[in-house]
Amino acid sequence: MSAVRFQPLRVAFTCADPSQAQMPVAELLAALPASPLLTYTDPEAADLRVEMLPDAIYHFYRREEEGALAAFRIPVKKPQALPRKLVRLLEHVAAFDNLLNLQPASDALSSVLEVEFLQLETPASGSTPAEVSPLPRDPQGQVQIQAGRNLAIALRNRALTPVHVYVTVFDERQCSVGLVYPYQPDFPARLRPSESVLVGSGPRYLLQMQLPEDAETTVDRFKIWVSSTGMQPGIMAMPPLGQRLEPPSEDPYGSGSRLDREVRLAILGKAGSTPMPAFAEDPWWCMEQAVKVVA
Repeated sequence: MSAVRFQPLRVAFTCADPSQAQMPVAELLAALPASPLLTYTDPEAADLRVEMLPDAIYHFYRREEEGALAAFRIPVKKPQALPRKLVRLLEHVAAFDNLLNLQPASDALSSVLEVEFLQLETPASGSTPAEVSPLPRDPQGQVQIQAGRNLAIALRNRALTPVHVYVTVFDERQCSVGLVYPYQPDFPARLRPSESVLVGSGPRYLLQMQLPEDAETTVDRFKIWVSSTGMQPGIMAMPPLGQRLEPPSEDPYGSGSRLDREVRLAILGKAGSTPMPAFAEDPWWCMEQAVKVVA
């Protein structure tokens, strides 16, 4: 039984002045390539509405949000290129949402990993360990950090067997995902029993928290994954929406671990034909932590 529980992203196209659109809505809908990540509906039922404007401009709106998620100008020399380009952008949004919402079907590993989000005071050096302090909280109790300060994430394996740990950060404004740990996709992410790691503690790798231009506050959503077997974590990284998203190939298996395959299912919308490993034999778990960044 898969842990992936996503519905295709429901998309609607609207156009206030059809005479100014690159392609009539009905013609565009008929030309859109089929995608397991997408389905098309009316504006009232849509998760994402695409407003078609003059000069080949397209605005993306989330449900019940007045501000646009993104705006793109998509000039094309050949009309058949427009549906392909739009589907790539829409699939990016769908894959981002699916990965952010992906949850395990079991809490078997929920007590394995000890996690603490901290503020880095002094980075580690070759001879001295890092110095950290607790993160302050806002009046609502949410952890926060000042822009320009460094975040550190303490991870400790409390299990009697090794586990694999990965840290990602989601930017909902840009629909981007950063791989925070391991520091490189092929870097070891295996923690032995009782082993600890302080992610972002320096001296080489620091997690400096930043604000978008002209913003006074933002929230970064960290997601920490723990698995009994290893995966290829680089597939979770996504650039900001609008930059070319290289899919993790059409390979639905990766390392073969359950987490790897279910992440790929969330991103690609399709799975391989062989059965998933039994969850009891290859469990994974994840947790989220929102960190508010303030000026």
